[in-house]
Amino acid sequence: MRALGKGSIAEIIRVGLLIAWIALWVAAAALIAMAVAYALHVGGIVDFGRMFGPNSHIRIDDSVVVSPITTTSWPVVVPAFLIGAVVITGGMMIVWRLRRLFDSFCSGQPFAKENATHLRAIWMTMIGIEIARYLLLALTGFLLLHFGGPLAQSTEIKLSVNLSTWASIIILVVLAEVFREGARMKAEQELTI
Repeated sequence: MRALGKGSIAEIIRVGLLIAWIALWVAAAALIAMAVAYALHVGGIVDFGRMFGPNSHIRIDDSVVVSPITTTSWPVVVPAFLIGAVVITGGMMIVWRLRRLFDSFCSGQPFAKENATHLRAIWMTMIGIEIARYLLLALTGFLLLHFGGPLAQSTEIKLSVNLSTWASIIILVVLAEVFREGARMKAEQELTI
């Protein structure tokens, strides 16, 4: 099976990216629904204790665990919604750029000038997501320290640096430059013919 062009591996990946695009929209809708539900809970309209039981917990990644869900858990829940929004929005931006990249791969134009731009936007988005994650975890700690009260004692926050993400960013920086140079060489070749 060919890597580029019609009927290639790139076409299969393009279908997978379409599925990821749809899944991200579903995740965005779910995040909005959860934020509305939490706002209704804080407003006293919905009682999570009755819905999920008195021992319900919030688990955000493996970094933050809050027990139980109450109206005073906002110092953790609000930054968690912001983290979810950053990750989903960043994921949408990355998948959208990857879809454009694989469209050109499927058309047999891997060294199109815009491909370097797509890769550059992807690594910049990944850096933005990681930095926002660190800042929002710091915000969570700050809010817990100042507004958490007894919630601060039952909450664990662990900051972890994901080395594979940073390695992926470095690889994408190099690939963006390779594609930029490839597009430049292709443009020079077309001028000489």
